Amino acid sequence: MNDLAPLVDQFAKLEPWRGNCAEGQFANFLGVVTDLEFVARHHPSNVTQTDDEGKTVIQPPRISDGEPFFEYAAIHKAIQNANQNDQDKFVMVELGGGYAARCVDAYQALQSQKPMPAQLVIVEAEPTHFQWAKRHLRNNGIDPDDHWLINAAVCPDYDPVMFMQGAGTYYNSIVEPGALDRLVEQVVALDNTRQLLLNLLATGETGVQVPYNSSIGSDLFRYKFVSALPLADILAPLAIVDLIDIDIQGAEKIVLPPAMEALNRRVKRIHIGTHGAGIHSEIWDLFFDNEWNCEIDFPPDTHNTTPWGDFETSDGILHLSNPRL
Repeated sequence: MNDLAPLVDQFAKLEPWRGNCAEGQFANFLGVVTDLEFVARHHPSNVTQTDDEGKTVIQPPRISDGEPFFEYAAIHKAIQNANQNDQDKFVMVELGGGYAARCVDAYQALQSQKPMPAQLVIVEAEPTHFQWAKRHLRNNGIDPDDHWLINAAVCPDYDPVMFMQGAGTYYNSIVEPGALDRLVEQVVALDNTRQLLLNLLATGETGVQVPYNSSIGSDLFRYKFVSALPLADILAPLAIVDLIDIDIQGAEKIVLPPAMEALNRRVKRIHIGTHGAGIHSEIWDLFFDNEWNCEIDFPPDTHNTTPWGDFETSDGILHLSNPRL
């Protein structure tokens, strides 16, 4: 576990990207271009330089970059283990897809390292982020119509759930029961209960913006019921999945347990942002009980020292592989 030396060596051999981006965009080391609008409040982790010709040079990620390094590492591992003889395409599922950053990175890395067809499955409940995902695919030469984009929240069942709506902040999440109580108190304090009830009954949306405080500041969110889909149903049409990337803001603890049978049968690798020490431990135990191998394990909110540099975790990192596949 946490055998990082091979990853460091392999990343060091990757050629940096060189080129120029259109105004309003930036590139990563794979050459994937991203609209700055998508990350206006989240500074890119890219290490940029300029070469003798005035072109931008983007180096591969380093361990000191923290969680982005391990997201790329998960993609790299999945591609290296994809077997072109046994499967007709590489399949990746991104839960809490945002603007589909990791799926697009995986597609670009696949085409440069082990060219083969790909099936991308992107599940995102926030409506603006969902449209951004389509745009991000198109900006990088990928036709969204060739892949599966699902505008819903991944949940343990089909019941619609209240979801935080607001673009550009990537901690939008299902409103859990405790948070729902606090939301009700905030809404009642706005003294507009009658109109809110009318909005909910007519549209499934509160129709009011409520402040939410986080480590990056205070934001106003709208709250709306969204469609829900269990993970097992998302996986059902897929024979084999090379990688699932999961970033669903704490819902991992309710989404993964009922899907374990499907995960054991269909999924080779899972990369999870765990969003809390308790959730991290619960998920580790869940996959240990199901005989998965834990390849990378760094709990959330920790300082970590390695021979190649120190890094901090925020969400926490679990990367697990399925010995059955």
